[in-house]
Amino acid sequence: MLPTEQISPWRQLLTLLLNLSTDSIPELKVSLSEAIELFERQILTQNIEDLEEPIAGKMRSYLTESHRLLRLLPLDLMFLEAARQPNNLQHRRQAYQDKLDLLIRYSRAIVGDR
Repeated sequence: MLPTEQISPWRQLLTLLLNLSTDSIPELKVSLSEAIELFERQILTQNIEDLEEPIAGKMRSYLTESHRLLRLLPLDLMFLEAARQPNNLQHRRQAYQDKLDLLIRYSRAIVGDR
C-alpha cells in the first residue's frame, strides 16, 4: 500500500482523467495538458525506491505505462482532430478512448478505487 501523500496525486489525476470525456477537442487538449503536468510534477517525481517489494515493482510498472499513455494521448487527439472520414474519425476516437480507459484503470488500481 502506498503512503497517503503518494496516493493523493493519483486521486487528482484520476479525477482529471474521468473528466476528459468531452467531445470538444480544444477542451480535451487543455484538460489533457493539465493531467500531464500533474503527472510529471507530482507523480513522476515520487520516490518509490523506499517502498517494499513487490509494491515498488508494481509502481514502477504503473508509472512507466501511465507515462507512456500520457505521451500517446496528445498524438491520438492530433490524429482525431485531423480525421475527416466518418470511419476514420470513429477509429481515431476509439483509439483515444481505449488508451484513456487503460490509464483510468491504472489510476484506479493505485488509489484502490474499483
